[in-house]
Amino acid sequence: PTGFNAQPYRVILVYSKEEKERLSQFCLGRNADRVRDSDCTAVFLADRECGRDGKRYTKFLVDNMDPPLQNGDGDNDDTSTTKLQTNTSRTRRPLSSRALFKLRMLIMLFSSGYPLPRFLNVPISLGVRTAVSILSFFARCLHSMRQRFRILSKLFPSGIQLLPTLSSAETWAQKNTMLAAMTYLLACTSRGLATCPMEGIDAAGVRKVLGIPRGRYSIPLIVSAGTPYRRSVNEVSETDDVGMSHGDDGNFSPRYKFDEVVFGNTFGVACDLE
Repeated sequence: PTGFNAQPYRVILVYSKEEKERLSQFCLGRNADRVRDSDCTAVFLADRECGRDGKRYTKFLVDNMDPPLQNGDGDNDDTSTTKLQTNTSRTRRPLSSRALFKLRMLIMLFSSGYPLPRFLNVPISLGVRTAVSILSFFARCLHSMRQRFRILSKLFPSGIQLLPTLSSAETWAQKNTMLAAMTYLLACTSRGLATCPMEGIDAAGVRKVLGIPRGRYSIPLIVSAGTPYRRSVNEVSETDDVGMSHGDDGNFSPRYKFDEVVFGNTFGVACDLE
């Protein structure tokens, strides 16, 4: 899943021995060994300018819409009516031209991925996010005051429209890409494969050896996957460059306690699910 189903990511699967060797040259420390030893390494790219795919995105939605269905016996008389097929899937639901245009505008607003050169995109994105942030502040103030003072409820009977918190193009693209990366990790694990997500890379070098266009795509992480290595009973577990050992053979890396990271209803309050 991604915001608005925009899918602002690309994935390069590196599986040939020669390409894994080239990729490993720009991976730091033990990460280079993990790439070479893997069956396949997925390089995830976050699209910081997904607004450039507006026409492609519109065509994608139109191609996946439900076709209209004819009611009646198919005769072209006055009693024959046309009815659109209903479906619970939002992607397949027929959308008007206005709705498609609105979706494209919302994607550019949330993603800050305007189809402009980066020297124009960055200041425009900053200006839009600053303006929305200021408007959001006043909207929150009015919303709070409306709840406290009845007279404002009469002036604003329909309530105050709150505004979203916008992110930079880098942040929006990477958080959506990480959703795809986590799905990939879970899919590999479900197939009995071991995975190792890594961010210790020289992004410029990776971009060069894999022919990734400059500027548009960032590389938030790479994921090596393959058949898990089973150590013998007397074999000592190896550590990485900072002295940490990683989970294998069912001995998973430790995590913080549940109540230290998961709260119930309010920040800092223990979550009681019983």
